[in-house]
Amino acid sequence: MRWRLLRAQVGAGIALALVLSACGTTRLIDSDVRSFRAATAAATGDGPLYYRFERLPSQEANASAQESLEALAAPILAQRGLVQDPAAARFVVELRVSMDTINRVGGWHGRHDNLSIGAGLWSQPLGLSMEPPLYRYTVQLLLRDAADKSVVFESAAQHEGPWSDRNKVLPAVLLAALRDFPQGAEKPQRVLVDLSPDGPRLRP
Repeated sequence: MRWRLLRAQVGAGIALALVLSACGTTRLIDSDVRSFRAATAAATGDGPLYYRFERLPSQEANASAQESLEALAAPILAQRGLVQDPAAARFVVELRVSMDTINRVGGWHGRHDNLSIGAGLWSQPLGLSMEPPLYRYTVQLLLRDAADKSVVFESAAQHEGPWSDRNKVLPAVLLAALRDFPQGAEKPQRVLVDLSPDGPRLRP
C-alpha cells in the first residue's frame, strides 16, 4: 500500500512538473475537429464579422464563469475575423466547453486503484499503479445569424493531454475548432496548434 501511494505521488509530481516546465516552452495541442457550414447560411462577406455572445439559461446561472470563458474566447475569435460588438452584431455565438479528468491505472483509462484477482485469503492485488491523469477538453461553438437565428457555422473540437492549465489550453482547442471557419470541412480533421507563451497559433 505504501509503495502504491508513493508511486501515485511520484506520478502526480511528474504531471505537475510537466505543467510547470511548459510555462516557458511551446507545446503542441492536437485536437479532433468536426465543423460544418449550413447550406443556407448567410454570406459572411468581407471585413469584420461583428457578433455578440448568447448564453443558455444554465450559463446565465453561472454568469461569472461564462464571462471568464468569453474573455478567453474573444481574442481567438478575433484571429478568425470575428469581432465582438453587441450593438452592431450580425451574428450570435453560442459557446460551450468542458474539462474532464481521466484517471489512469497501469496505462488503462479508469478510476480504480485497488484491482485484485481471486477471493478471500487467495486474493492478490494486480499491482497496477496510478499514472499521471489526462485531461479532456471539449469545445462546441455555434454561430447563428442574429436576424433570424439560422445556423451559419457549427464546430466541435476535443483534445486529450497531460495539461491542466485550462486557461491556456482551452483557447488552443477553440482555435482548432475555428480552423475551417467559415467554410467548414467535409471530413473530421486532426488540427495542430502551437501553444507558446505568446498564445496559440495554427500550425500550417
